[in-house]
Amino acid sequence: MGTIQLTTKFFFLAFLLYLFPAWARVDDEAAVKVGWGTNDLQVPAGTRRIEVYFPYIFMPKAGRNDIQVDVAEGQTVKVTYKAPWLVFLKGKLQVG
Repeated sequence: MGTIQLTTKFFFLAFLLYLFPAWARVDDEAAVKVGWGTNDLQVPAGTRRIEVYFPYIFMPKAGRNDIQVDVAEGQTVKVTYKAPWLVFLKGKLQVG
C-alpha cells in the first residue's frame, strides 16, 4: 500500500466554496468526500488515476480534473488541487 496526500484549496475570495466540499476518486472506485484541506488516501502500489471535483449548484462535477500518479510501496505522493477561478474551467491538479 501507498499513500496519496491530497491537498485541495481555492482562492480565498471564493469563500462560498466552503459550502461545496471537494470530492476525490481514485481509479474507478467510489468517490469520497475530502473537503478542503489535506487528506491521506490509502491506495495499492502502482499507477493510479485520481480525479478531483466539487459539486456546485447545478454542476455535479465543477472544476473536474484528473492526473495519473505512480505510487510505490510505502511511499507518500503529494498531490495538490486548486479550484479554478471560474467553475466552468478545470481545476489545477499537480504532483508535488
